Amino acid sequence: MPVYATTSPHQHIEIVDLPAFGELGRAYRLDGRFMASLADAHICHECMVHPLLLAHGNARRVLILGGGDGGSAREALRHASVLEVVVAELDAQVPAAILQYMPALADGAFDDPRTTLAIGDARDLVDAALACGEHFDAILFDLTEADGNAASLHDAAFFAKVRDLLGPRGGIALQLGAPWYEGAQVRRMLDALRSVFACVLPMTAYVPLYGTQWALAIASHSLNASDVAALTENSSSVALQGVRHYSPTRHAALFDIPPELSAILGPIGS
Repeated sequence: MPVYATTSPHQHIEIVDLPAFGELGRAYRLDGRFMASLADAHICHECMVHPLLLAHGNARRVLILGGGDGGSAREALRHASVLEVVVAELDAQVPAAILQYMPALADGAFDDPRTTLAIGDARDLVDAALACGEHFDAILFDLTEADGNAASLHDAAFFAKVRDLLGPRGGIALQLGAPWYEGAQVRRMLDALRSVFACVLPMTAYVPLYGTQWALAIASHSLNASDVAALTENSSSVALQGVRHYSPTRHAALFDIPPELSAILGPIGS
């Protein structure tokens, strides 16, 4: 059921209601592709943010590429160590539409004084940050899929740029797509990541809106598989309030790649 639609200079934006999802069934689409719903957007955001920031242990500066719905910023701000979140969103009409029709996605993240919403091309922001010698502890790719306008932000050349923006123990987290249906694309991204980063850790989670298992990854030149696995050994270090999907007991399962997907995703740490 349509709620709102507009065409910005960058893309077509739609807000729709999905009655099958109940009272949390409101979702948004960009250029006809579903991005997130109130019912399950937390799954991808929590899986991208918390394993990486917890493995880092003291992340202070977080850069989000894309992220105009505020969901990744919301999760990053749950970490007491985080002092600054920069959201580099190309299209000003995305956060405007989300804040008007789906404000629960951001849940006040853009009102938090630690958050800066930078409207513009993420590539330009990354280049400017490199020129200024800036560093971030975590960089999150909360972008549209890699076969569209964001394709050039998912290749080895761009991954090398963001690697150079990372501080000690820094890492990136990103969505790879649907390995069952987009296996070649997912594998290409993983190959590009592995050509740039010493350690690439794929994970999967089922996302109802997408109707399939979804692949994500953490990549770092400093963190390794042991750093990530250690989180389950000391679950008392995990003190996050308000999370709905991620938990210490689920942590290991995220990185347990099923055998039928190993040819695409590979084992942890490969």
